[in-house]
Amino acid sequence: MSRRHEERQRLREIERAQKMKDRRIIYVGKIPNNYTKKKLRKRFECFGDIEEVSVHFRESGDNYGFVTFAYTCDAYAAVEKGNQVPGEQEFDLCFGGRRQFCKTEYADLDGNNEIIEEYYPLVKKSDPLDFDSLLQLARKQAEDKKKKNV
Repeated sequence: MSRRHEERQRLREIERAQKMKDRRIIYVGKIPNNYTKKKLRKRFECFGDIEEVSVHFRESGDNYGFVTFAYTCDAYAAVEKGNQVPGEQEFDLCFGGRRQFCKTEYADLDGNNEIIEEYYPLVKKSDPLDFDSLLQLARKQAEDKKKKNV
């Protein structure tokens, strides 16, 4: 019986790690003392199907929770737009799971640079809309405007 329990626990850990890797788990910080799992689920279910919700309270008052979505895209939507729900409380939101927050090494929990780079390629220097070109254009327009006014 103990061996079976250990095997199930090991499989749960593997599954949880995969959910973190897939970025389906979001961290929700600044949860009020009166918040319940049911309230947290209701607050985020507008972004998609939720598999699991956990709420953790600390004596210091910095309460937090985790919401596990069925799909990665729903978790992304919750992190990106979770504080834009009218009339709802704002939370600290990012990707992660309990293990990710306990590691000693740095983990990029809320970065999505891979997606940004894939869908919004970096502006090339030759592109007329890079920062330096825009700055030069603005300076030139300001100088031209000054000359007209003189």
